[in-house]
Amino acid sequence: MSKKREIRPEVLNFRESVQTVVGLLAAKKIRVVDFGNEAYCAYNKKTGELEYINIPSIPDTASDDLLTAIRGFIDHEVAHVLFTDISISKLMEGKTAHSLWNVVEDTFIERKMGNLFPGSRKHLLQTQKHLIDSFFNNKIQEFIDHFGDNTKDLFLAAFFMPVSRAYCGHTPFIDFMESHWWRFDEQISILESINYKERINKITKSEGAAKLAIDVIKAFRLAEEKKKEELKAKETPESKKTEDEKEDASDTDDKGMDLSTDESKKDKLEEKGKPEGSEEVEPDLPKHEPTESEPTKSEDKTDSEDEFEPDLSEHGEEDLPPLEPDLSSKSAEDSAESTKDSTKDRESDTKPIEDSPSDSESESIDEFSGDTPLSSGEHGDSGSSPDELDTGRETSTTESSDTSSSEETPLSETSSGSEDSEDGDAGETLTDEDMKELDAPDAPETLSTEDVTKDMISDELKMVSKFDYKPYSRINDFMGPLEQAEEFIRKSPKSIGDSKWRDCSPDHYVFNEKIGLILFRKYIEPMLTTKSKTLAKDLERVIASKNRVQKVNGLRKGRINSSSLWKTTCPSINDDRVFSKKLEHRAVNAAVQLIVDLSGSMDGRRICLALASAYALSDALDKIKVPNIITGFTTVGMFDNADSASRYEPLFMPILKNWNEKVNSTTCMARLGFVCDRLPLANNADGECILALSQHHNGRTEDKQIMFVLSDGAPCAAGSGFSNHLLDVVEFITKKTNIDILAVGIQTDAPARFYRHHTSVSSVDDLPKTVITSIRDLLLGNFTGF
Repeated sequence: MSKKREIRPEVLNFRESVQTVVGLLAAKKIRVVDFGNEAYCAYNKKTGELEYINIPSIPDTASDDLLTAIRGFIDHEVAHVLFTDISISKLMEGKTAHSLWNVVEDTFIERKMGNLFPGSRKHLLQTQKHLIDSFFNNKIQEFIDHFGDNTKDLFLAAFFMPVSRAYCGHTPFIDFMESHWWRFDEQISILESINYKERINKITKSEGAAKLAIDVIKAFRLAEEKKKEELKAKETPESKKTEDEKEDASDTDDKGMDLSTDESKKDKLEEKGKPEGSEEVEPDLPKHEPTESEPTKSEDKTDSEDEFEPDLSEHGEEDLPPLEPDLSSKSAEDSAESTKDSTKDRESDTKPIEDSPSDSESESIDEFSGDTPLSSGEHGDSGSSPDELDTGRETSTTESSDTSSSEETPLSETSSGSEDSEDGDAGETLTDEDMKELDAPDAPETLSTEDVTKDMISDELKMVSKFDYKPYSRINDFMGPLEQAEEFIRKSPKSIGDSKWRDCSPDHYVFNEKIGLILFRKYIEPMLTTKSKTLAKDLERVIASKNRVQKVNGLRKGRINSSSLWKTTCPSINDDRVFSKKLEHRAVNAAVQLIVDLSGSMDGRRICLALASAYALSDALDKIKVPNIITGFTTVGMFDNADSASRYEPLFMPILKNWNEKVNSTTCMARLGFVCDRLPLANNADGECILALSQHHNGRTEDKQIMFVLSDGAPCAAGSGFSNHLLDVVEFITKKTNIDILAVGIQTDAPARFYRHHTSVSSVDDLPKTVITSIRDLLLGNFTGF
């Protein structure tokens, strides 16, 4: 049997502080909505601005891990609000490169967040550790098994985020990657080729994050194309070699055959193929066509068609003419012609079509490092000008960079950190080519911080027992002065997710002081008798007796009482009790909250009796200057399609008399009268309401904090688990806080099922003999708890 999970004060403190913390961090009003079982952010589709941060409905028994995950999620999203460019965020929405950009952007905004709010570093670090412990350590093996030997997809899908964060110095991810670096030598080399580690730590804006993400996409695409070309090039020589061997076999002479005879046969075959009337020309060199600058010349052939020997009659052995046309550096260029052509073909596949008419002028550049292994003056197509032809000298790096544009390379024009620092924001500006890459079909889907955190929060919520009390949402719960109820209900969202808030007409909550005062005098005032009016004296004797100081003599320690020293000089007495001490009897310093059950079952005489009792007690406390407040609780409306939660009726908890008010003021009396006959009395979720109302005691400095709950019985609302939750709340308040609870049953003793310290009244006249006695026993310590 699983151990019972108790209500945790850390959860209550978290709920109270989250709105304030978010407002302070973002320096603007951002709503934090708790709803359902998911964490996400809702953005305005037109402006792209954040409308609210949604966190799951947090149960009272939530674990530290769940709170850590939610706190980290909130801090992370606030960082987006502060530092993410809304225009870039809106631009990236729906793009295939969005997830890759988000990973890079996350490291940028968290770095800025930590610099601006050093305290947030602790939360972000705790979240990172929790991500490693709860997600990656548990699920990374599933990714490895799924992708198998496909390390590229494994890296981009699951490891790109850990690697990026390790590069940014995030200690938990550095430790995590220690056992995984060996898997990704090839992928790491691709990132190094675009100087990824240095650039990700120098991003200054969201556009720069998008620029770097696009370069990552291009780098992996180019690496994949190079790999395919290498495989193709490896296969081509083997097939060509096989064909050459077949040709050599068919053309090889039999042993003993005269070579001169074979040559004569070939000459005859060639002559047959010539057209009539054509002049006799000398045969071409094998695999070589003469150019205009080279005279045609007959040469002897060897056994193989691929080899030949020039006529050496006119040259010495040491002064041989070149085997190819006599242009400057022509032999070096032709030997690299095939390499250059294949490089040009690869570039044409990855580059957009240029507006320039001479694509042949582009160079074969190493896209990752910026090196130019081939000089810019090498031969191109016929469109090249004479000035661009190679004259035997090498082109300098400066000349090379001048003749090439940023659009001629598949990556960004600045691919190193040094260039970024020199050019400023130039390396973080999206070009037209980059804009096209935002929807690149080969852009990978990769895990982001938001994805992992959401999964982690979902897993934590699954561990919450189905018997644990959890409301559907708290966003529409009202707690405040009665006058503000109508405006709150009118402005609150009428739908959350797929659920609509029905039966919540704000017109029913419009407060009218004049009408309320009439109703008070009609229904409540007649119940107040002379006994209730003398209640103040009874409470004063119990709660607020005057301070008095009493001097006690005849003690063996304390201050010496000179009038008793004679006892020590008389041998027959020899009494050493000559000391005295002052004892101070201080009045009880207390703060009292009177909570009235406003449920439908209280309608009629019970609600009038409860409000009259609250008025009599509050008036007596005001007279002896004991701070007190009157509140109430019920529900307002209901959410559709939310029956999976414990409670799906929003709570309504109005303040009828505040700490600094007098209950006999016309405003307070009008509120009590309005509640008595005008306020819609619905259901009651006692446990959650009492727990929420206990927040009114936060910050009070009185020695004693007392809550009176005036109710007619058990909780009753749409949902489940209310009775058990009330028992948990009473136990929590008694053991974990300095608040004492006294339940007052209105014409019933039903509260005895839930409260250890309880009493009941049938009329206001019962208050002196019941409530006063219970308070005295409570304050004098005759009751140890509930």
